[in-house]
Amino acid sequence: MRERFSVDVMRQTMLDFVQMRDFVGDPLVVERGEGVRLWDIEGRSYIDGLSGIFVVNFGHGRREIVDAVTAQVARLAFAPQMATTTPEIDLAEKLLPILPSEYTQVKFHSGGSEATEAAIKMARQFHRQNGQASRFKVLSHYRGYHGATGHALAATGWPHLRAAFEPLAPGFVHLHTPDIYRPLVAGATPEETGLAYARLVAETIALEGPGTVAALITEPIMMSAGVVVPPDSYLRELRRLTAEHGILLIFDEIITGFGRTGVPFAREHSGVLPDLICVGKGMSGGYAPLSAVVLSERVARAFWGEPGTQFQAGHTFAGNPVACAAGLAALDVLMQPETLINCRDVGAHAMGRLRSLMDRHPCIGDVRGRGMFLGVEFVSDRATRTRFPDEVAFGIRVQAEARRRGLLLRASGFMLVVGPPLTTTRAEMDEIIDILDQAVGAAEASLHERALAGVP
Repeated sequence: MRERFSVDVMRQTMLDFVQMRDFVGDPLVVERGEGVRLWDIEGRSYIDGLSGIFVVNFGHGRREIVDAVTAQVARLAFAPQMATTTPEIDLAEKLLPILPSEYTQVKFHSGGSEATEAAIKMARQFHRQNGQASRFKVLSHYRGYHGATGHALAATGWPHLRAAFEPLAPGFVHLHTPDIYRPLVAGATPEETGLAYARLVAETIALEGPGTVAALITEPIMMSAGVVVPPDSYLRELRRLTAEHGILLIFDEIITGFGRTGVPFAREHSGVLPDLICVGKGMSGGYAPLSAVVLSERVARAFWGEPGTQFQAGHTFAGNPVACAAGLAALDVLMQPETLINCRDVGAHAMGRLRSLMDRHPCIGDVRGRGMFLGVEFVSDRATRTRFPDEVAFGIRVQAEARRRGLLLRASGFMLVVGPPLTTTRAEMDEIIDILDQAVGAAEASLHERALAGVP
């Protein structure tokens, strides 16, 4: 490794969710990217099988987005807080028409956690300004992830992510994960499973007191839960229940928005119209930090009145003109017909190939997802759907084996996610699946060797 990236130098940097002691022993320092590929400082090539972190939706080095950012930096890089800018106005004007007419306003931010945090705050302020200050509780799902800031983290449903920072803000209530791979009733159809989970939500609302609940926030596809795809029946029931009880429904589309599932926004699969939609990540294609909350007219009206009714929160780089310029160029790429067609076609091809791997690898229990957002769940026993013990961390083993072979993927102990740029070709996807096939085989072999050696 180049001298300037010695262990002592690497110790000065802290990465998110990474144990730095282990990282400096085998660091990955990325230097450049082109299309779906990255190169590290040693010149090794990798396929970016997770689009950065589901951000680089249109590939690395996309010239039209680079040019838009460069031109905006030269023109205006930042504006006073009391002003807006032409890129911010233009982006809102271009974004809203690809959503139903119910959505009339956009609040820009610079990261996904900022957007989900803002949506939760908007829900509470909305009810307070409508004379219902008793509504403060927020419902979300166990195993869901909504961000790392205070309220977003409180809504997150993984105990290990919250534990270091507890106690968190009160008023957050978690719901069962609507996972059809592990249905409440054995043999139930996906629709029946969705309705069964929805009945639990209805019971939770009743027991908490409907008049105390401000919002329900959910991902249309739950990445951290294992790319759990809730049945459309479940999401429709959430809309019905929240509307019935005066609760705002928030869709966290930070990952699933901007084409990731083969349509502009994943809400389209179920036809549900939430009150607020949080978007980010792929919104700028990764060329600048950018996110947003899209408000329905019903919600937006509450913040359009006398002084003091404005949204009482903000961030320094929210609506930054350079980020919005990147968003404008990225949106142009998204709306090119071939972008979403390719995402759907290559995603369907990948789904088929991943499912074919189940014939050779009994450790693959399930393959699921939509578009270019596909998850693989690993199990020690496919018949019983039993996961490997936590200490085995099988998904992390597969991730490491894939990296050795030049493929970067997202993983946890029990699952792995394939999410390359939406512009990935069929040949590039075949290369991804071929490497993954080898990586799973190597991980299986390593477990077999441990068993022969008597290592648990």
